Amino acid sequence: MPYYVMFMVEREDISSRNMASIFADYSWWVDLVKKFLNKADTFETRVWSEDGEAIESGIKYGKKIDNEETREIVFQGKVTNDFEIEVKENFLSKEGFVKWFTLNLYNGKKLLFSSQHYGDETLIFDLSEEGVDQIQEWAKQYRIIKRVDVYEITN
Repeated sequence: MPYYVMFMVEREDISSRNMASIFADYSWWVDLVKKFLNKADTFETRVWSEDGEAIESGIKYGKKIDNEETREIVFQGKVTNDFEIEVKENFLSKEGFVKWFTLNLYNGKKLLFSSQHYGDETLIFDLSEEGVDQIQEWAKQYRIIKRVDVYEITN
């Protein structure tokens, strides 16, 4: 049975827009996203019109996609070396939160990793029981991670 997990992380502050959590430490997020950038071939970012740095990133590395379901601005593209560097090294806004409202990483059509609400809700998908155990063990090295919630995929 496959599983997905969601990380509960302690925030230090909240952005001036009251939308984004600001964390004292992002090393957990960078380490986690690195694991999935290696497996991903495409990405999707979802941002709001106020997210200027994220919009610039979307234009540079992806293509704007029509979105009539929500008011988010959506970009999709291939995971390239330059995009990987962007995500690992240039992921924070000037205010100090993850600059993308949503960052999804895919292998084909399979969603592997999702960082939502500016990193406040980070999920990884399609894990075996062994994979869940490995992630729970990995998370112990980061004091900022308060919980790793595990959910069974039932469909």
